[in-house]
This record gives sequence, C-alpha cells and structure tokens, in this order.
Amino acid sequence: MTCFNFNVTGGGNATPKGTTFPGAYALSDPGFHFDIYDTNSTASYPSVGPAAYKSTIPGSEAGGPAKERVVISPTGQGAEADTRYYRQQNAAIQRQVAMDAWFDSMGG
Repeated sequence: MTCFNFNVTGGGNATPKGTTFPGAYALSDPGFHFDIYDTNSTASYPSVGPAAYKSTIPGSEAGGPAKERVVISPTGQGAEADTRYYRQQNAAIQRQVAMDAWFDSMGG
C-alpha cells in the first residue's frame, strides 16, 4: 500500500463539492476491474470515484505557469532514509504481486 501526501498552498476560497464515504466508489467502477498486469494493453487506467476537483483560478489549468514543486519526505529523516523507505515499499509491493500470482495459479 502506498500513501501520498499533498501540500495545498495558496489563498482562495473554493468550496469543492467533495464526496462521502461510504458511497464515493462503486464496485462497478471500471477501475476496479482494470488489469494493471496486462502488458499488451494500451488503455489508460480509469480512475474510480468522483472526478478530481479542477480549479477555476487562471493559470491553474494544464499548461499554466509552473508552480513550485514541494516534495514531502515520507520519513522526515533525509534522502537516504527516504530511499530506504521507497525500496521497502517496492519490495512489499513485489511480494504482494508474487502472492497474488500464487493465489491466481491456485484458482483463487
């Protein structure tokens, strides 16, 4: 499982509609049935749930002026610790993929 952190900045008074849980997703959403392991597919992953909020502030759309990029450390302990963290996360994902493949090979 991977977690993302966002640093929301700026002033503004937008009030996006938002969503509720439960109810934000449906098992019928195409993203839940998308085969991420199909190396022959050229299809893009169809996101599940409601559409992402799009700002109406000029320049915030695609192609607008570049914004400062802020990288938030998952460990707060520097680049080496972050690298170890990401390697551990990747190893855990690879173990999960292998376990899924094993279960699939058993018919489950």
